[in-house]
Amino acid sequence: MYSAGTESLIKQASTDPELHEGDGCDVVSREIGEEELQKFYSRITKQLTGKEHGHDVIDSLQRLHLIMASTKYTRRLPVELHQRLLSLCVSSSVEHLTVLTSAVLRETLPPSGPGQIYTLHDSSPLTSHTAAVALSQTGSKEDLSALSSLLLRSLEGRPAGILSHLHTLPLLNTIITYCPESLTEDHVTLLSKRLVDWLRYASVQQGGVASSGGFFTGPRIRQPGPVVELDGCVCGDFFTVLCVSQAFSDDQWMNLYCFSLLRHWLITYHNVADGNNSTDADDRSEVDGSVVSMVSATSSSSRLLPPKERLREKSFQYCQRLIEQSDRKALKRTDTELQKAVSFNLSPTINL
Repeated sequence: MYSAGTESLIKQASTDPELHEGDGCDVVSREIGEEELQKFYSRITKQLTGKEHGHDVIDSLQRLHLIMASTKYTRRLPVELHQRLLSLCVSSSVEHLTVLTSAVLRETLPPSGPGQIYTLHDSSPLTSHTAAVALSQTGSKEDLSALSSLLLRSLEGRPAGILSHLHTLPLLNTIITYCPESLTEDHVTLLSKRLVDWLRYASVQQGGVASSGGFFTGPRIRQPGPVVELDGCVCGDFFTVLCVSQAFSDDQWMNLYCFSLLRHWLITYHNVADGNNSTDADDRSEVDGSVVSMVSATSSSSRLLPPKERLREKSFQYCQRLIEQSDRKALKRTDTELQKAVSFNLSPTINL
C-alpha cells in the first residue's frame, strides 16, 4: 500500500475544502495547512528543476496526483509548478513521467491570467497526453475548433509519434459530446471519409502474432492467417466488430473504434445537421431505404455519393453484416455475450 506520508496527504486532501483565491493556489483544506501544502508544492518544483528525474520524482508526482484526484473541488497549482509539469509533459521521453504529469494537469485548473491556458499549435508535439491536457484546459469554442483541426490533420496520414489514430478518435468523441458545433462542415466531411475507409475496408487478415522460435532461436512472427467468424468459418466478407482474430491490425482496431462511436456521430451530424424538417425526413425514409439498397449493389455508384451520404450507406451495409453474423452460433460464451451486446445497439443505429 501507500507510505504513511502518502496516506496522510490523501486523508487530508479528501476532506471538504474551503475555497480561497490568491497566491497561486485557490484551495485550502480544513485539515491541511496552507504552509504544509505550499512546502509540498515547493519540494516538487525543486525536484523538477533538476536534470535527472528519478524515483523520488515519480513518487512525488504520484502523491500529487492522488491529492488532486481525491479533492472535491478542482485545484489551481502555483504557476511555476504548473509550467514545469507542462514542460515535462511536452518534452519528456520517459513514458511514466508524461503519463503522470498529464494526469496531474488534467485534474487542475490552468493558472489564472491571459495566455495561461495551454493550447496546441502546429509546432507543438502532438501526443495523446498533450492533446488530453489541451482538451481539459480549453477555454472557448475557438480553442476546441483549433484542437479539432490538429487532431483531424493527424488522421490524414500515417500515425506518427505517440499519438496514434486509436488515441485520436476518443479525443474527438469527447469534443463532439460537449461541443459538437466546434467541428466545421469541412471537419465533418473529412472524418466521414475516414470513417468510411475504416468501417468498410479494414483488412481481413490477422495482425502479426509473435511466436516462440524454440530454445535456440529468438521469437518470430507467424504468417498472418485470415480473420474468422464467431462460428469458426473463414471470414467471407469485410471485417466487423464480430470477427475473431488472434491479433488485430491497426486498421482493424480503427474499425472497432469507429463502430463504438458510429451511432453518436450519426445522431450528432447526420440527423440534426442534415435537415431541420423532421416531417420531410420521415416522408423520405422509405425512399431512402430503397436508394441505399440500390446504391449498395454497385460500388461505382456508391463512390459518387457525397461523403456523409456514403457513410450512411456503408454504415447500413455494416449493420446488415452484423445482423448476419449475429445469427451464427458462437463457439465461445464470451462471443455469445458480444453478439447480444452488438444486437442491443444495432437497431437504434440502423434507424438513423
